[in-house]
Amino acid sequence: MVKKVITALGVAAALGCLTPAASAQTQAAPDCQYGSSYGVVVQPPAPITAVVGGARVGTVEVCRDSNYNYWGFAIYNSPMTVSEYAQVYLNRFRDGTLTETITCDNAGGNGYIEPGQTRCWTPKLTGLSGHWSFQAYSEKYSSHTGALLAAGHTGIIR
Repeated sequence: MVKKVITALGVAAALGCLTPAASAQTQAAPDCQYGSSYGVVVQPPAPITAVVGGARVGTVEVCRDSNYNYWGFAIYNSPMTVSEYAQVYLNRFRDGTLTETITCDNAGGNGYIEPGQTRCWTPKLTGLSGHWSFQAYSEKYSSHTGALLAAGHTGIIR
């Protein structure tokens, strides 16, 4: 009986019916990056939409690691042009009151999204206490005029 199960699993793997655990991480790679590792999206990614026309230009997310540290993350569909930049902001609330806002430019983040880049993440903030909740948002600007080109935000989440 065990031999039949092992044979069936081998055939299923050969036919591509089974997905190795490593490929699940690879598929998740565009979401919740932090350095060379990845966290989990706390809720479905929120769209970042263009101010003019409303086209979806990227997503913004609140991410979490296994130690209940949270960070904001955004990924744009195409790199910033020489006249664009974008930022991600992470709001942290304690019992519903905003206590702080950090950006990708704070220590531990990877810096705002510059020309040629598509993503950035904020530093991690603890969320271990049940008193904390978080919201992430991203804004894309013209570096020539300062005009807001696109924006998106998540809900306030735990």
